[in-house]
Amino acid sequence: HIGLVTTASTTYNEPYHVARKFASLDLISHGRAGWNVVTSWSEAEAQNFNRTHHVDYATRYERAREFVDVVKGLWDSWDADAFPYDKASGQFYDESKMHVLNHQGTYFSVRGPLNVAPAPQRHPVIVQAGASPEGRELAAATADVVYCLHDSVEAARAYYVDVKGRMAKYGRAPDDLKILPGLRPTIGRTTEEAYAKFGGLQALLHPLVGLSALY
Repeated sequence: HIGLVTTASTTYNEPYHVARKFASLDLISHGRAGWNVVTSWSEAEAQNFNRTHHVDYATRYERAREFVDVVKGLWDSWDADAFPYDKASGQFYDESKMHVLNHQGTYFSVRGPLNVAPAPQRHPVIVQAGASPEGRELAAATADVVYCLHDSVEAARAYYVDVKGRMAKYGRAPDDLKILPGLRPTIGRTTEEAYAKFGGLQALLHPLVGLSALY
């Protein structure tokens, strides 16, 4: 009964590949697959994918929005009863229940349909970590779940109101998106032991690594 969410970048993948991978996972796991939508961020990653420079911030999120729309469209390639698997008649699928996407957009041109049968829940769960304004907008428009990290209850409440308030313009109800706060516990037999463990882990963090996380 545990759902498994895997990260796949919209910057260095193609929608058809992502749609097919996650639809296959969802099908064979009986509806337990989820896709964590990210846009990638490092120059080093760009250099591994035939680029000398990383895509600029605004373009990454514009591309991500279209990417998710295409993936969802591909997941809707077939009606739920499109595959009769009728050995007697030799009919594998009902062509009238197939939907060709024919997407022509700014960043992608994808015909479809997806060559995977419909998954139990139609769409794998879409998860997003919306921290920046652009990330929050992407989550409000596309995600089923958004996870976040805040160091106070007040900040968490403000985030909740902000993200939920962005959804109406996309025709979505606030309850269509679940917000999951991130939690990383440090366990000890006593409070003092837990703090000592946490302090030890923090001391191992190289200053330059810490600074890179504050970009």
